[in-house]
Amino acid sequence: MCADDTMPDNDPFKLLYDRAGKAYQKFGLDTSLTADLGRLLIDAGFENVHCRIMKVPIGPWAKDKTMRLIGLYQKTAVLEFIPTLAGRPFEALGMSSVEAEVTLALARTALEDKKVHRYFNYYFWYAQKPGPSVNFM
Repeated sequence: MCADDTMPDNDPFKLLYDRAGKAYQKFGLDTSLTADLGRLLIDAGFENVHCRIMKVPIGPWAKDKTMRLIGLYQKTAVLEFIPTLAGRPFEALGMSSVEAEVTLALARTALEDKKVHRYFNYYFWYAQKPGPSVNFM
């Protein structure tokens, strides 16, 4: 979530993200599945399995103009999504509605700090389905 020392361990957005992962586990969902997809592709019989990981900034902190714009879009998407955590996901963790709302408010405020270089890893997997080899000669 952060490759430099700009985000403290007690960062409110990081805490929200970690709590969301625990909440989703209560429903049988794994938020880290995308990182392990290669093993599943191999187990399914795919060959030449490759992954490209891209760091996508959360917020307009990147130096590159295009990545700043992408970061702004990512931040907007995150801000639109996080209210959904205040319902059933956080209830599954035993959080009160007040505690959930405070957690969300602190995370929203934290996202306004451009000095913190938060990002998400996006995983792009590609592989080949095995099949008969074709000989063109």
